[in-house]
Amino acid sequence: MQKVLIIGFLVAALAPLPASTLQQLSLDDMIRLSTVIVHGKAEPTVSSARNSIIYTHYQVQVSETLKGSSASQLDIVVPGGSANRLQQIFAGAPNLAPGQDYVLFLWTSKSGLNQIIGLSQGLFVVATNSSGQLTVMRGASTERMVNATGQPVTDSAMEMLLNDLRSRIQKTLGSGGAK
Repeated sequence: MQKVLIIGFLVAALAPLPASTLQQLSLDDMIRLSTVIVHGKAEPTVSSARNSIIYTHYQVQVSETLKGSSASQLDIVVPGGSANRLQQIFAGAPNLAPGQDYVLFLWTSKSGLNQIIGLSQGLFVVATNSSGQLTVMRGASTERMVNATGQPVTDSAMEMLLNDLRSRIQKTLGSGGAK
C-alpha cells in the first residue's frame, strides 16, 4: 500500500498542472504594473524549489532599463522546472531561449522574486526587421484568458518598433503611472 501511495504521489508531482486562466493585460497595464522593464539577454542558471513551487532561474544581462532601477544583471524566475528529481510544468509559463534578446516586463513579489508579469504576456522577443530596425513581438497566448470583469476574451499577438515601445512607456508613465 505504501508503494502505491508513493507511486501515486510521484505521478501527481510529474503531471502537468491544468491550464491557467490569465487576466488579459493591455500594454499600458503591463507598463503601469511592472516594477521594472528591461531589454536584455537571458541565460538559464538553475531550478530550485521554493515552498511547493519549482522555479527556473534566468540571469538577464541588462542592456537597457526602460522602467525602474538600473542594474547590469537581474535574476528572474519562471514557475516550473526540475529540482530534487521532480518536475513541474505551469501552463502559460514562458521558456526563455539562451542568448535571445528580450524586453521583459517584470514585477517583484513580496519575497523578492523578479517574475515576468502575466506569464507569457510580459515577454517580448527583440528582432531586426527588414528595414534594419529593432522590433519587439510576442505571440498571442493560447491559455484561457479573461478581462477585468471575468469575461472570456481572446488574446492577440503584439508587434511594434522598439523605439515606439520606449515612447509608449515614457508617455504612459508621464500620465500618472508609477516610475
